[in-house]
Amino acid sequence: MRQWWPAVLLIGVAGALHAQRFEVAPFAGYKFGGDVPVESDKPVVRDVEWVKFSPSLSYGVTAAYNLNEHFALEFLWSRQPTRAKAWLRGGYQVLENVDVHLDQYMGSVVYNFRDPFARVRPFLSFGVGALRGSGNHTSQTKPSYHVGGGLKLFVNDHMGFRFQARWTPTYLFSTPGGVWCDWWGYCWEIPNDHYMNQGEASVGWVFRF
Repeated sequence: MRQWWPAVLLIGVAGALHAQRFEVAPFAGYKFGGDVPVESDKPVVRDVEWVKFSPSLSYGVTAAYNLNEHFALEFLWSRQPTRAKAWLRGGYQVLENVDVHLDQYMGSVVYNFRDPFARVRPFLSFGVGALRGSGNHTSQTKPSYHVGGGLKLFVNDHMGFRFQARWTPTYLFSTPGGVWCDWWGYCWEIPNDHYMNQGEASVGWVFRF
């Protein structure tokens, strides 16, 4: 029987290592930015130049699957309860504030530095997804992406803190940006893309299993 215990031990270690494939991290943070340029000929909004979202607290959760020692696939959901203010051309503010929820859904690739069981693990992330704004009995969804990074501080093999900062541009619309011609005389119109840029800093509690 004694000759079997190394094999049993290896199977147990392999099972434990395999069990560290998943990480879940609820978080809370602060989200800032969110200036939306308005381009419309409708009479209701023809004098509105900007819609601005107020900086506010945010919260959400990430769920990751570790593909190997360094790379992971991650889903992120983040919600920002905020208020929207419309600004007229010339800098005049519309007095009405509208309560808005900004929900971001992201699929990300994460690169983790250092050994998988290191107590301190820096990481970088890049994700694509969508931002859904809801308020005043209406909603709209736009494509979005993020670039971010942070640090995981593990207190043991299964739990720790996660600190993260993200830059999150959201595509809004395109307007004509002029005409570009090459050396051979071929010309085409270049679009001018408009984005809403936001930043988010957060801290969470990460569970690894």
